[in-house]
Amino acid sequence: MASARPVNPEAYEAYLKGRFHSQRLTEADLDAALSYFEAALEKDPDYALAYVGISRVWGGRGQMGFAPPGEATPMVKAAMLTALELDDTLAEAHSGLAIMKTWTEWDWPSAERAFERAIELNPNHAEARAFYAHFLNIMGRPDEAIPQAERAVELDPLQPLFQALYAVHLTFVRRYDDAIAEFRKADQTAPNQPFALNILTEAFHHKRMYEEALDAQRSYFASIGHREGEEALTRGYAEGGYPGAMRRAADTLAARALRTHIGAKITASLYARAGENERALEWLERAFANHDPGLPYLGWPVFDSVREDPRFQDLLRRMNLPQG
Repeated sequence: MASARPVNPEAYEAYLKGRFHSQRLTEADLDAALSYFEAALEKDPDYALAYVGISRVWGGRGQMGFAPPGEATPMVKAAMLTALELDDTLAEAHSGLAIMKTWTEWDWPSAERAFERAIELNPNHAEARAFYAHFLNIMGRPDEAIPQAERAVELDPLQPLFQALYAVHLTFVRRYDDAIAEFRKADQTAPNQPFALNILTEAFHHKRMYEEALDAQRSYFASIGHREGEEALTRGYAEGGYPGAMRRAADTLAARALRTHIGAKITASLYARAGENERALEWLERAFANHDPGLPYLGWPVFDSVREDPRFQDLLRRMNLPQG
């Protein structure tokens, strides 16, 4: 306590508001979060947590496809390095560094060291444990991920982001019924979160509950204001049922990518759900070229249909991810 720096109450309040919005992961919420974190810095220019928040906003924008990696990545790095320079004893800063190393830089050894340091500094830091579980799944270590994912929810049981992150873990290990149940909890607290809806689509898809998967995908597009995507699903379903809906949505995103940024991994996922494996592999290759922050999730079940393809295995090798 003797080494703790004083906290400006107004800066702290602005930080808490920013954190609330940043965890919702909609484009509007991320914009609001950035405004609050910047307001915190106006009250205290050396407030490390505000820089952590700014880094997480830009990481969220990149992860959700709202900003291209070339724009988001420098902002993520600059803010996080500033936070660590100001206070390297913050668990939040080391957790943020680990997230950056995982989804921005694909530097797996450095990411794990940063996660371990964050948890060492604060064993009760739920965010570090929730994202560490994802890292462990990405590394093909689901048995180690389970206690981290469960502990995160125990530490903050009413936080919808952590519930959604737990649902991702459950989807990774193919426990689809449990993933759907966890989504329901998150939806009660914060309805129509795009991140959670994407997970729900995946779980329904693999349970062959295609009508429900279609509804979840439509809700996902609505939650990010993508009217074209909603209309594409409707037209595609009329033309060719569920595969037609996914194909038409993927084609719409692919066409839109010619004029604005669209996450290549998201497009690849839609093609995979449509059974268009060649197009899925093409867009995964684009995701690699663009350094898409969603690409570490190659272990996601939606890519099971292309997992044995030599091109997919080569992609895993290039990313230094577990084979198989």
